Amino acid sequence: MQDGTFSLRLFKPQGKLSPYVQAIWSLTISKTNRSDLTKWLQVDACSGILFNLTEAVYLDDHFYSEKVILLPVEKHAHSMTWPPGTQLSGIRFHPGISFGVFNEHYEQPFALQDSELPANLHQLTRRMTDSPSHFSRLIRLYQWLDKDLPFSDKIAPAWRPVLNWMRQSENPADLPIGQRQIERQFRQLLGMTPKQFQRIKRIQSTQKTLKQNPDIDLAELALMHGFADQAHMTREFKQIARITPQKYRKIITP
Repeated sequence: MQDGTFSLRLFKPQGKLSPYVQAIWSLTISKTNRSDLTKWLQVDACSGILFNLTEAVYLDDHFYSEKVILLPVEKHAHSMTWPPGTQLSGIRFHPGISFGVFNEHYEQPFALQDSELPANLHQLTRRMTDSPSHFSRLIRLYQWLDKDLPFSDKIAPAWRPVLNWMRQSENPADLPIGQRQIERQFRQLLGMTPKQFQRIKRIQSTQKTLKQNPDIDLAELALMHGFADQAHMTREFKQIARITPQKYRKIITP
């Protein structure tokens, strides 16, 4: 994907990494841009790792110059600003997976100092910085995930039913565990309740429908996705997506 101001390549792993990793990606901002580029990133209840391969990046107006940044579980849309020439790569985990990897939740992006980086992560960052293309960066990331991040050792068997539900969006009633255990595991893995998670997934689903059918009546769209009415949908959009349905439609309509 590219539009003259940036170039993005995204790869969705298959096979043994697919239950854990939603995508790996590589982004380059054009050096010819006359000003910084700001994009709003949609909410997805996921988290990941950001590799800053150049000078600096702004997340929600906070400046980060560190090379490795652990990202919090996204509970609402947020902005990211990139100066001309910025090069980034990243990993996006499926919902709940990052807790097993990080062993904790972060309320804000957590930047790792170079002195704190494990040897294999330091080597990965250096190799990606030296990589000349999106393809070579993605290969480096994939190899690191496949070799150096043993997901099976980090994900407790007791978590798997809830993690599978998060990924597949099945009905919570189908889970082979009790409601209290569901609530407890959601808070442990995501730092939110099942209801909060479902609100985010509903916004995602509504945005997808609006993107596929931008001319749809908004009142009809609201009822289709289980909102009480259009006003309820608009409030949820403002709180979670940080944009109204009307403005979102304008953005996605050519």
